[in-house]
Amino acid sequence: MTSSKLRQVFVLLFSVLAILAKGQVTCVKEILVEPYLVFQNYEHFKRLCLSSPNSAVEFIEGFDFAWGYHYQLKVEETKLESALSDGTEYEFRLVEVLSKTKVADSTEVRLFLDAKRYYHDLDSSEAAMNGTFQAINDSCYLYFDVVVIEVPQKLQAPFQQILRGEKSQEGHFVFLEGNRIRLLKL
Repeated sequence: MTSSKLRQVFVLLFSVLAILAKGQVTCVKEILVEPYLVFQNYEHFKRLCLSSPNSAVEFIEGFDFAWGYHYQLKVEETKLESALSDGTEYEFRLVEVLSKTKVADSTEVRLFLDAKRYYHDLDSSEAAMNGTFQAINDSCYLYFDVVVIEVPQKLQAPFQQILRGEKSQEGHFVFLEGNRIRLLKL
């Protein structure tokens, strides 16, 4: 092989390696997921996300979360080439559920309650999109379309202030069955 051809092969090989080195890096790892979702002030709106003591996970593709269970998962973690505008640096995909353990019904968790999804008021034609609560009956409310909050009579008055958007605050809850939690105190 001539030195010119060898130089071309070397340049081509170096170029391919440089492109691959800049790409996304993927690894498989085990993570823990808490038995509740957490309130997050996201880039343009508020939402509920996964919580993990050993990972920056917020969402896992292919994972069906259930309230009241600790999970140990095997996930594929992909480090993005560059962070997204909201700061997200990783994407996660479920490989396997290694364990799913029910927590005691007496386990108390905290969840921040806010009646507005967006940081600003929307015009009247879009106002319904801004709400995070949907009344199911006079004591149960669907929050962010994912969890039913049962509100005892003694907490109805302060909870109504949250529903009207007069205040936002953290509540203390216990797990019931399925995606239901009961408000203990505000």
